[in-house]
Amino acid sequence: MPMPMPTTAMSSSCPVDVVLSLRRQKTARLLRTMRPYHVLPALSHSWGSAPAYMSLLRRPDGLTVLDVSEDGGTDRLEQRVRVLSTISSVVVLAPRDVDVVATLRAGAVNVLPRDTPPRELAGRIVAERRWIDLSSRRQRLRAPSQSRPQVVPHQASQQVLLELLSLPSREWCCHDLGLLLGTAGEPVSKRALQARVMRLNGRLAPYGVSVDAVHRWGRTRYSGVREAVPYEVPPAQSPLRL
Repeated sequence: MPMPMPTTAMSSSCPVDVVLSLRRQKTARLLRTMRPYHVLPALSHSWGSAPAYMSLLRRPDGLTVLDVSEDGGTDRLEQRVRVLSTISSVVVLAPRDVDVVATLRAGAVNVLPRDTPPRELAGRIVAERRWIDLSSRRQRLRAPSQSRPQVVPHQASQQVLLELLSLPSREWCCHDLGLLLGTAGEPVSKRALQARVMRLNGRLAPYGVSVDAVHRWGRTRYSGVREAVPYEVPPAQSPLRL
């Protein structure tokens, strides 16, 4: 019996929450090809997109398709998958010469060839969505911290940084965090990342909290947001806006 495919009723809620692209022109053609199956959103996001990351951080059961085109973009793929899988389940669409085993070990839930027939590709994506929905093992990736005030930054990049640093039981290496927050072509440098954290600390200081960072052997590890001293937030200043 042929596998049932998504219907037009699914178009308002696609199985895939976000499509991240390392080459958006190539991904645009893929989205047009897959449009009749209603499994991918209408638009893709570039790697490092703050709105895309915020959407995933707010969905503990999110599913992301990472599209890797044939004309390059496979550099650091395993590292990209490892950091992205921290905030979402990841299906990788890649050329056939990609090391599938290494990509799966990095954290991808599946690695599919980009030239897979559209109907089959849609069915495999729906299967991954079904597994995520039925799995009782997935828990909320982020719980609101009880030790810091509610923070609503003006800048999406600052909001994403704070949300990432607030993930429970997750310690970030500066190189991994810089890769996740950078573009497809260039990660955020260590110096630029330190500057972002310093600006965030400046905003958090009146509330008695700061980013917990440890510098050792040429690397910086960020392990969350810690409470420095007890501090009562004045009503006129809550919530804090960056």
